Amino acid sequence: MPRSVPVEIMGIKFRTKGDALAYLRAMLNRYAPGSPVNEEDAVFLREALKRHPEADAKIGAGISSFEVRSADYGTQCFWVLRVDQTEERFSYKSCV
Repeated sequence: MPRSVPVEIMGIKFRTKGDALAYLRAMLNRYAPGSPVNEEDAVFLREALKRHPEADAKIGAGISSFEVRSADYGTQCFWVLRVDQTEERFSYKSCV
């Protein structure tokens, strides 16, 4: 039986990766496409994004804010809006 792997993001301790993914999925689903992410969730996303395998490229010149937008096949995803006016989507799953 596989051993569960605990995950900690911004001081929140998740018992498993699945629990962390569920937390981020619930956060994503609180927003309609085109909505800005509120400051409380943005603080958490900043820390989560640091765990992304391409964190340096995704963060770029620095983070201004986050939005939720429509993605492929009727889904939605997080977008990072950078201080240099560039933007890029990222997978929250890659942050766990």
